[in-house]
Amino acid sequence: MTHRTLLTVAAAALVTLAGVLPAQAEGRYDFKVPFAFTASGKAFAAGEYLLNVNNEPEAVTLEAKDPKAGRVLLAVETRISERKPLSEPEVVFDKLDGKYLISELLVPGTDGYVLLVTKANHTHERVNGIHTKK
Repeated sequence: MTHRTLLTVAAAALVTLAGVLPAQAEGRYDFKVPFAFTASGKAFAAGEYLLNVNNEPEAVTLEAKDPKAGRVLLAVETRISERKPLSEPEVVFDKLDGKYLISELLVPGTDGYVLLVTKANHTHERVNGIHTKK
């Protein structure tokens, strides 16, 4: 094969492969959380937060808009299919013994991210956000 033919075949393979791979969440998700909560063992006050999906390694970064509050990396436990059509992203908190623990990031049009599995009996609290592209 000539160099030009090889490049053409490689480009065609990439286009074909891109068509069969699932879409990745892109950008950041902004949320205003009206209560104090815990993420990866770190306490956060009520306020405005950003959740950024990192594909390598598969994790979600939680970052306060107030730089003094800090940020934390949340490992993705597993992915879950969209349970209902969403028009905006949602962050789900597990409420256990009066405390809120960040547990899921649900994104419109793609699988969601499970960030914490709580085995004890608990309830859920959902907070809607907005998707801001990078």
